[in-house]
Amino acid sequence: MKLDSQHLYKALKSNTEIIATELEELNYGRMFWKFDFLVNNQKIDIQLLQCEFEGLFVNLDHFKMESENGKYIYIPKYNPIIYETDSKEFKEYKSPIEPQNNDFVRNYFFDNNLIILHERSVYKINLESGAIMHISFEFGSVVLKDIYLLDEKFMIKFKNLSNYEDEEKEIKL
Repeated sequence: MKLDSQHLYKALKSNTEIIATELEELNYGRMFWKFDFLVNNQKIDIQLLQCEFEGLFVNLDHFKMESENGKYIYIPKYNPIIYETDSKEFKEYKSPIEPQNNDFVRNYFFDNNLIILHERSVYKINLESGAIMHISFEFGSVVLKDIYLLDEKFMIKFKNLSNYEDEEKEIKL
């Protein structure tokens, strides 16, 4: 992902866009993207989307914006935000873990769930009920790389920082 230019993310099933406008340093090297959120080509200007102290994660190479049915849009901030395209409502989920050394890795939509993988935490948000489950790993213990379903079980790929080996294991979400 180029850091010196804007990036546009467009939903396929609704007229919703996220534009990463400029890279900012919040404090002590912590970086984020300022962004605009547009619905029907109109910028939505609400407090929840302000970028004064928090914006989008820097590396969004593996960011998936829209659920399969187009009903939900994920906004990849430290405190994740879900926009429901039918009701036009936003819901923020408070992150239980500090943002340092917990950058965004990727996200997936599975059935009616959003799975968000960070470097040392995993979130599962039920998009219909709003229920959230998370697993966090101790600072300096792992760097999460990927998550996938295998026989209806969630498997994570990670680097174990105690031996620097690439490993996989099942997690309960």
